[in-house]
Amino acid sequence: VKKQNGDGFGTSVSYDFGGSDFAVSGAYTLSDRTREQNLQRRGTGDKAEAWATGVKYDANDIYIATFYSETRNMTPVSGGFANKTQNFEAVIQYQFDFGLRPSLGYVLSKGKDIEGVGSEDLVNYIDVGATYYFNKNMSAFVDYKINQLDSDNTLGINDDDIVAIGLTYQF
Repeated sequence: VKKQNGDGFGTSVSYDFGGSDFAVSGAYTLSDRTREQNLQRRGTGDKAEAWATGVKYDANDIYIATFYSETRNMTPVSGGFANKTQNFEAVIQYQFDFGLRPSLGYVLSKGKDIEGVGSEDLVNYIDVGATYYFNKNMSAFVDYKINQLDSDNTLGINDDDIVAIGLTYQF
């Protein structure tokens, strides 16, 4: 049910200001909801909809990006879907000459007008990480997600911190 959708469409556009270091983007999607989705106890409406916009700067070994979006009847929650969500993401990274790329990010997704709940943070965390590039094909990363959700959140969303490590090889 969470991954179903009816007929719909989506579109996106991005623009880089004539080869500058800045770019903006936007996206929109709309689709019919399925019968099974409308039978859930949370989330109303015949349509699932989302729009998003973002901006980035990528030059001089610095990467900064931010993103804002809103969805309607699309974001899954316990017992169905949030009627509306507001989402914000931001990240800053720096690429050192010797291969290290530290990263600091923030992600917030707030559910609105959820039946029996009202408004509730669905995602809220600070992300601290680093990637080390051994060469153009191989890198290793470590990532720490510092969860900011309350442990007594109404929807029972996991509030644990997460640590991840990995090794990537690209052919």
